Amino acid sequence: MDQSINDAEAFLKQKIKINPLKDQMQQNQKNYEIQLQVAHYFKKSESYTKKPAIKLVSNENDEVQVYFIYGEHIPDQSKKQDYESFKIDIIETMHPKIDRFFIIVFFNTNMMTASTLNDFKDFYGTLPEKYFFHMKKFIVLHANFIVKGGGIFGMNEIKSFFKKITTFADTLLILSKEEWFKYKMLAALPESVKAYDQSYRDIENQRKKTVFRKQQTQQAVGDDEIDSDDNFNKDSKILGLNLDEYERNKYGIPIILDMLVQYFEKQPEKLKTEGIFRKQAAVYEEKVVEAALACQKVGFVNKVENAHTIACVFKQFFLKLKEPIMTYQLYEWVVQNKPQIEQNLEVSVQMLFDYMPELNREILLFSLGFLNSVIQEQEHNLMTTYNMAVVFGPNFFRSEIVKMADLGHVTLFVQIVQIMLELKKDYDYKKMLEVRSDNLNFDASLVPFLPDDLANLDDILDMVSDKNVVNETERKELKSRYK
Repeated sequence: MDQSINDAEAFLKQKIKINPLKDQMQQNQKNYEIQLQVAHYFKKSESYTKKPAIKLVSNENDEVQVYFIYGEHIPDQSKKQDYESFKIDIIETMHPKIDRFFIIVFFNTNMMTASTLNDFKDFYGTLPEKYFFHMKKFIVLHANFIVKGGGIFGMNEIKSFFKKITTFADTLLILSKEEWFKYKMLAALPESVKAYDQSYRDIENQRKKTVFRKQQTQQAVGDDEIDSDDNFNKDSKILGLNLDEYERNKYGIPIILDMLVQYFEKQPEKLKTEGIFRKQAAVYEEKVVEAALACQKVGFVNKVENAHTIACVFKQFFLKLKEPIMTYQLYEWVVQNKPQIEQNLEVSVQMLFDYMPELNREILLFSLGFLNSVIQEQEHNLMTTYNMAVVFGPNFFRSEIVKMADLGHVTLFVQIVQIMLELKKDYDYKKMLEVRSDNLNFDASLVPFLPDDLANLDDILDMVSDKNVVNETERKELKSRYK
């Protein structure tokens, strides 16, 4: 989205190769001007019949506009008057915002053939260039076998264009994972879609739980803001984002990293745990901690018994970043300059610090400072600087596309992380921790869902997106552990 509209158009022209349609598009533009005039007068006529086939469901200030189109509401072309009304609705709805990037979701609900979708694409082919250059994605929901099998795609350029940008979603639950999705969009769905796809109930139930948690947290910290649909937390997702997507403390450190580090700050004896950051923990325990981090239940996190669980989530934060803290560009720089870097490692490491994006560098320095506090307890935990580098080399460095050749660079990345740790062994990471005394003293009046209340532990467990991760036996074990 950083490109200007002109740059984006040029890029998309090259990407979708729609140049063969140049003559047709010029004619489309002329026809479009006429269609706009016809639409203006036609909507005032008695013959106009409103067909709710398209709806803009995004906010005015959203980066990407989202349109829902309902196939069942598209009239047959033989019903000329109704079909003309449908086309006018498309133009009238999209025209005011057609210079914005947008996504179309086409609901193929209950359609046994691809004819309606073909009709829509045939009509769309009569629209001017801007309707193509600004479309980021075309999502077909509830597509049947014929649609998915490609039967809807002919040989003409318009349908080839759609084929390049089309994705399929079987349920509303899949659609809700899209980054632009907001809960209020469900209100736009006709009852026929809800009756066909019951997964909307799961989304509604999940949203109700999220609202309840937020309200409880707001009451605890004295925040009077009312929960917004726009802030709907779809999956309580806390790992696997970009660094700049994380909520950060006043020093710029992601709050979840702050919370994980403070676990050890408040309980320094945990740093002496043998094999800390090297040994694994139970996956279901990690998931529960992730859920607690998602709603910032610091009191819960600090009562976790197994220090390996907290250490593993700390590692997962770096391993699952969309782009690693040492960016793909830095990874390639190291690989391409490997011989020179091996000859002068310390200077090369300092260059890496200089080349890093500022946010990445600050978070890395914070993490290196903390890991050095772990290394200081190596007499007990057996985690030397080298051992720590072996663990975090693959977490800090990884290629965008995994190749067998990457294995040949592992030793170099371990050496680089080892030098990073040695260079920053005196870094004062504690200055970047935010004091949360109201939430670290285990005051139940300030911290909702403390594990002393087993019903509240159930609520934390319910935040785990994969219900198969924490089964009933494991749930009972957790309850007994935290009781």
